[in-house]
Amino acid sequence: MTDLETIRAELPLLTATPSRWAELAAAHLDRFLADHAVCEQQAALYGLSLVGLYPGDDELVEQMGALAAEEVSHLRRVHHLLRKRGHSISRRRTNVWVQGLRQRIEKAREDVLKVDRLLVGALIEARSCERFSTLLVEIQDSEPEVARLLQDLGPAEKRHWLMFFQLAEREIDADLLQARWQGWLEHEAKLSRRGGIEPTVHG
Repeated sequence: MTDLETIRAELPLLTATPSRWAELAAAHLDRFLADHAVCEQQAALYGLSLVGLYPGDDELVEQMGALAAEEVSHLRRVHHLLRKRGHSISRRRTNVWVQGLRQRIEKAREDVLKVDRLLVGALIEARSCERFSTLLVEIQDSEPEVARLLQDLGPAEKRHWLMFFQLAEREIDADLLQARWQGWLEHEAKLSRRGGIEPTVHG
């Protein structure tokens, strides 16, 4: 197995990012990085929003606080790299892929609402890990500084998806969780198959 194949095998995702996306992102690397900075902002805000929603869940508060701090450190690193390259962070924009995930959350069902919110976080982090690893293969010889960034961020995203999933595991029966997780994985796969057309993190 190649390193990329090994990483993909360790992730729960049902579909792989098409090679055309990596080629597109590599050809428009500054646009990718500018969008990546936006994603780091949104990831930190999502973690903090969960703290606001579930302030009595001490384990969640601790882990989401740590996640938000790490995402902010990633944001600063991407911003520094963009400045060196003569570019700046993108404005916040609608992430169609993330929007497609959030629209599936069953907000009227209190018994699974928290679980769904955590599983969405897990999917975002897992797909980001897979995307960063896919792009790394494409640019590791031509863009060493960006490659070093991706080498560091891939493992972080892997830790994050597991963190979200393990928080969800506490909330419902294991069989119910696995059935719900399978539905989410299939939904994410459908969304991802429409992608590969923009040089953005989830484009």
